[in-house]
Amino acid sequence: MRVRNLTIGLLTGMTLMTGHSEASPLDDLRWKNRVLVVVAPAGDAAAEQQRKIYQASAAGMSERAIVLREAVGDGDPARQIRSRLSADGQRFQVFLIGKDGHTALSSDKPLSADHLFAKVDAMPMRRDEMRRAR
Repeated sequence: MRVRNLTIGLLTGMTLMTGHSEASPLDDLRWKNRVLVVVAPAGDAAAEQQRKIYQASAAGMSERAIVLREAVGDGDPARQIRSRLSADGQRFQVFLIGKDGHTALSSDKPLSADHLFAKVDAMPMRRDEMRRAR
């Protein structure tokens, strides 16, 4: 009975997971990278500020496997990302997505590199990465 219930639960979960008709452009990055996602209307000043923070800290971002993706405009990839994050794109939002695909952090203001690095460095997977690098 327990095995049957477990099997039914696993099959139901797999069906729900594969039932998404629109794959997010973020899916290819899962288990490879952490993703800093900027959602904003075109020309948003906060989005530009977040972009500059990312670029100015490129070495630290690379060390932590953080890649930048933007969901700006009306193209399919931007819409898919906004849908995945339940963001409307009418205002600035930034999300840090962990390698496991879950949202680790979100804000309506640009995030400093120090804040991002502290958050990532506290993640169990990152701590394991640092331990293995020694």
